[in-house]
Amino acid sequence: MLRIRSTKGIVVLLALIIALNGCGDDDDGGGTPDPLAFGPYAVGVTRIELFDPVQERTLLTEIWYPAADSARGQEPASAESFLPEGLEDLAANATIPLFAVRDAEISPDAPFPLIAFSHGSGGIRFQNSFQCDHLASHGYVVIAPDHQGNTFFDGSGNQGDLVVARPLDIVFLLDTFQDFTEDPDSRFAGWIDNAYGVGITGHSFGAYTTLAVADMDDRIVAALPMALGLDVSDSYDVPTFLMLGTEDKTIGLAANENIRDTYRQVPPPRYLSEVIDGGHYSFTFACQTALPGPWDGDGCGDATRFADGSEFDFVDDLRVWDIVNGYSAAFFGRYIKGIEEYDDTLATNLDPEIMLYQADPGRMPSE
Repeated sequence: MLRIRSTKGIVVLLALIIALNGCGDDDDGGGTPDPLAFGPYAVGVTRIELFDPVQERTLLTEIWYPAADSARGQEPASAESFLPEGLEDLAANATIPLFAVRDAEISPDAPFPLIAFSHGSGGIRFQNSFQCDHLASHGYVVIAPDHQGNTFFDGSGNQGDLVVARPLDIVFLLDTFQDFTEDPDSRFAGWIDNAYGVGITGHSFGAYTTLAVADMDDRIVAALPMALGLDVSDSYDVPTFLMLGTEDKTIGLAANENIRDTYRQVPPPRYLSEVIDGGHYSFTFACQTALPGPWDGDGCGDATRFADGSEFDFVDDLRVWDIVNGYSAAFFGRYIKGIEEYDDTLATNLDPEIMLYQADPGRMPSE
């Protein structure tokens, strides 16, 4: 069910108390994990199809999670295993680095905090598998649905309807997985630590979804939208980390300025990463699919600059992934788990050659 926002301070304070007491600690006795590096856990991935009877929507959902040590050294799930039956050949030439072992046993350190990922319009639930892998390795369960009617394989949805439906998809999944963890008969029993607040991240239409859910559901204590902004309400009070590509051809200069407006609008803690010569799809695995698509000339390959029409090459997408992964682990670690050591990472421009950066940590919501 939807939580009212008045309880947010209690949720964040409880998360801080848990972190200070060492409960649910995910550093495996080795100190605070480096957010820039793969975390201390092996990673598992599994899938479930859920039906929301209220919206009458089917949500095929991928789940990444910290796996037991027995998963180390096992063959990761193939790119083909994420695709619909009969379409596996689409991954034949893909070069996507994958780390998660399909249906591996969850780590005995469970339960873990929950993070939701929302894909872009015409995207797919696993388009940011690199980010989901990284977060799971740092001790999170990450859930990512296919938003029915708005995926790479199904564009049947109406845009106006999806503006409402997509955020409610995420709310339904949060309700469902938080209920699953309390149900001893569920395959996900004991996976989610409901004492922590929830994180959310997403790309493009998923960035809109991220901000919309953060603005409506009090469980959200950290939001990381990439490549789109939103005019949030006056009551919005969620720590927010925004990302944009300066040469984003899909949303253009005006929408990039709207992302900057969102940064100025939301209260601290707030952060803004601007990837120089980054495109719309630089924040996804699109360039590694070897498939033709709108990402060609918008994050992959070359294009002409907005400013003067000169030709340039987009920044290496793997370099952008390092930015996404490092800040994701540090940001959610700070504002979900209360790990103060990550303040240094969040205060630092991780790649000043290709990034403009603003950081306004302000005060923790509970302070």
